[in-house]
Amino acid sequence: MKTIFSKIGKLYQMNAVKRAVIIWVLFQLILWAAFAAAYGVNLEAWNHEITPERSQQPAESIAAAALFILVSNLILFIIIAAGNLFVRFAAVTPGLLILLIQGIIIGSTAGSNAFEFPFARVLDANIQFLKVGLWETTAYALICAVTLTKSLNIAETFPPRQWSETRKLKELSFDLSEKLLIALSIAMLIGAAAVEAILIAA
Repeated sequence: MKTIFSKIGKLYQMNAVKRAVIIWVLFQLILWAAFAAAYGVNLEAWNHEITPERSQQPAESIAAAALFILVSNLILFIIIAAGNLFVRFAAVTPGLLILLIQGIIIGSTAGSNAFEFPFARVLDANIQFLKVGLWETTAYALICAVTLTKSLNIAETFPPRQWSETRKLKELSFDLSEKLLIALSIAMLIGAAAVEAILIAA
């Protein structure tokens, strides 16, 4: 366990871009491991043809759907960031744990084909992931990486015996690379929401 924590601790010594790449890779590995596990025990979910009924939607409906999807994704996005900003216990933050849990949930949902509109084939689900899910999950990983080192309250133990470092929100600062990663993550969420709304309406 100490070895795991020490490896996580190395993330705090990296620049934002390198940290973002490593967190993204680890997140995807967790997500796909959960997918494989869920797929293995839910093979029957992929063994029949599924033809969900969908109807053409006007542009206003597509825009409303995109906004709903974006707001839903932004809630998780903000929770991850807030979890990192609020507190850190040694090398672990609530935001990091939330990202881990989301990787398991997303992978399990996909592997068991438990979507609102289930897919007939694994290939179709993976194509959908490349169009939408990849960008959403990347946005979550990026915001986690940027905010991971910005915790306002830091303790070396859990539960905290004392705070080794405390800061105020106004003391937070982000360098250029961090600002660009935040902008990129938000752009990914916007783009993914638009694409998903269009695909749902198609």
